[in-house]
Amino acid sequence: MRMKDLVRSPRLALCLRLVAAVPGGYAMAAAAVAVCAGVLAHAGMARSEAVVLSAMLGFVFYLLWLLWAFGVRSLWRLWGVLLGGLAAGTALLPLMPQGA
Repeated sequence: MRMKDLVRSPRLALCLRLVAAVPGGYAMAAAAVAVCAGVLAHAGMARSEAVVLSAMLGFVFYLLWLLWAFGVRSLWRLWGVLLGGLAAGTALLPLMPQGA
């Protein structure tokens, strides 16, 4: 079933896209920053530098997500990538090394 069949109202489609883009993108960026910081720290970078670099990259990731969220045609793809990315980030967080 196509999303156009489910979402007949253009206003509802825009609201769904906004929700996926703004708070969903924020959650994706936060998960990406946490995973990236853990990976960089585990790879040997100083923990403070890994966190700062990941935070800076998080802004770029969020901007790219916002642009992509309004550029992709399919709402199914948008929500699928959002939920898949959040699931992957959430699954990777417990595997990150703890402590200094």
